[in-house]
Amino acid sequence: MLLFSALTTITTSLRLRYGIIPKFCVFVTPSISRLSSHTSPKNQNFISGFDSIHDAMALFTHFITVHPLPSVVQFNMILGSIVKIKHYPLAISLYKQMGFKGITPSLITLSILINCYCHLGQMGFAFSVLGLILKKGYQPNTITFTTLIKGFCINGDVTKGMDFCESMVVQGFRMDEVSYGTLINGLCKIGRTIDAIGLVRKMEGQWVKPNVVMYNMIIDGLCKDGLVNPARDLYSEIVVQGISPDVFTYSGLIRGFCSMDLWEEVGWLMCEMVDKKIYPSIYTFNILIDALCKKGMLVEAQDMCNSMVERGQRPDIVTFNTLMSGHCLHSTVDEARKLFDTVVEWGIAHDVWSYNILIIGYCKSKRIDEAVSLFNEMQCTNLVPNIITYSSLIDGLCKSGRISYALELFNAIIDGGPPPNVITFNILLDAFCKIKHIDRAIALFNLMFERGLTPNVWSYNILINGHCRSKRIDEAMGLFKEMQCKNLVPDSVTYNSLIDGLCKSGRVSNAWEIFNAMHDSGPTVNVITYNILLDAFGKIQHVD
Repeated sequence: MLLFSALTTITTSLRLRYGIIPKFCVFVTPSISRLSSHTSPKNQNFISGFDSIHDAMALFTHFITVHPLPSVVQFNMILGSIVKIKHYPLAISLYKQMGFKGITPSLITLSILINCYCHLGQMGFAFSVLGLILKKGYQPNTITFTTLIKGFCINGDVTKGMDFCESMVVQGFRMDEVSYGTLINGLCKIGRTIDAIGLVRKMEGQWVKPNVVMYNMIIDGLCKDGLVNPARDLYSEIVVQGISPDVFTYSGLIRGFCSMDLWEEVGWLMCEMVDKKIYPSIYTFNILIDALCKKGMLVEAQDMCNSMVERGQRPDIVTFNTLMSGHCLHSTVDEARKLFDTVVEWGIAHDVWSYNILIIGYCKSKRIDEAVSLFNEMQCTNLVPNIITYSSLIDGLCKSGRISYALELFNAIIDGGPPPNVITFNILLDAFCKIKHIDRAIALFNLMFERGLTPNVWSYNILINGHCRSKRIDEAMGLFKEMQCKNLVPDSVTYNSLIDGLCKSGRVSNAWEIFNAMHDSGPTVNVITYNILLDAFGKIQHVD
C-alpha cells in the first residue's frame, strides 16, 4: 500500500505542476508534426567544424603541405576535434607529423598530447610531455594539471592523482573547481565516497569552494553504494549552507531511495522538486521507470512514461531500453519487441543495448531462432555487436543444444570479432562439460591462458565438476590444488563438487577429509554438503 500511495503522490504532484492526467496505453504514438520536427541523432563522427574524421584529416593534409604553413592555432583546432571523438592514436600521429614539418607546438598543443596519452593509459609518456612543457619555458596551467589528474583517475590510480594534486598545491599552483571535481568523481566511481567527503571538507578552508556539482557526485555515489541516509544528511547539510540542490541532486537521491524501496521518500522528493519549480529531467524519469520495471510494476512504469510524454518530455533510447529490459526480465518478451519496433517511429536510433536486451530476452524464453534472426538483422545495420551480444547468443545456443553453431560464433570472434572474455569461455566450458566432452573443455581452458585471460573461480568450478561427473577425480583434485596456488579461493560449489565426486567414486574417506578442511578453514558448510555426505554414509551403512 505504501508503494502505491507514493506513486499516487508522484503522479498527483506532476499533474498539479504540469496539468498531467496519467493514463495507461501501449505507448503514446508520436504525431506526424512531432516526428517531422525531430531529426534523427547525428553520427557520432560528426564534430564541430568538420562533417567527419575524413574531413579533419583532409584539412590537416592540406595545411601540412601549403606554404607558408598555417599557425599552430589552426592545427590545434584539428587535433582538438579529433580528440573529441576519441581518436587518440591518430592525434598523436598527426602531432608527430607537425614536428617533422618544424611546427613549434604551443602549450595547448602539448596539453592535447598529454590528454591523448592519459586516455591511452600511457601516463609515463604524459609526464614526459609535461617535462617538454617545462623545457620549452612554458608555464603549465590548471588545465594541464587537471588533465594529468584525470589521467590518474581514469587509469585507476586515484590516490596518485590526489598526491599529485597536493604536491602541485604545495609548490604554489592553484587548482580549480574542475581539478577537485575530477578527483571527487574518481573517488566516487571506485566507491571511496567517504574520502570524497573528506576532500570536500578539506576544500572548505581554501579559496576553492565546494559547489553543487561536487556534492551531486558524492550524493550519487553514496546512493549507489546503498548509503541513502548519509546521502540524505549531506543533502540537508548543503541546503543549510545555502547551496541550492538541482535536478541532478534530486535524481541521485531518487535513485537511492528507489533502490531501497523507500517509495514514500521518493514521493516526498518529487513533491519538493515541484514546489521548488525544478523540472524532472529525462534522467529523473528513467530512474523511476527503471525502479518500477525492476519491481515488476510494468503497467505503472508505462504510466510514468506516458506522463513524461504528456508533459512534453521526449523519451530517449534509455527509456525504451529500460522498458524493454523490464518486459524481458518478467518474461513478456513480445511486449519488449513491440517497444523495440516503436523506437523507429519516434525517430530514435537503436543502440547495441537495444539489440542485446531483446536477444537475451529471446534466449531466456528459449526462442533461439528469433534471437539469431535479430542478431543477423543487427549485422545489417551500422551497429557492431559487442562481446555481450556474442556471449548471450552463444549461451542461448549452448543451452538449446546447438553447440556447433555456438562454436561457429566463438571462432568468428576469435578470428576477428570483439575479443572473448572469461564469461564467454565459461559458457562454452560449461556446455562441453555437461555433454562430457572433457578433453575439448581442457583445450578451451588452456586457450584462455594463451589469450592472456585469467580463469576465475567459476571457470575452475565448471571444470572440476565436469571432471568429477566423468569420474576423473585425480585430475579434479589437481585443478583444486592449482586454484589454491593461483590464490583463487575455492567456494562451497568447489568443495561440494569434489565431495560429491569422491563419494560417487567410493572414496568416502577422502571426501570426509575435504569436508573437514572445508569446516575448519573453507567456506561455510551448507545443506547440500551435508546431504551429499549423509547419502554416501547411508549407502555404505555407516549410520553412526
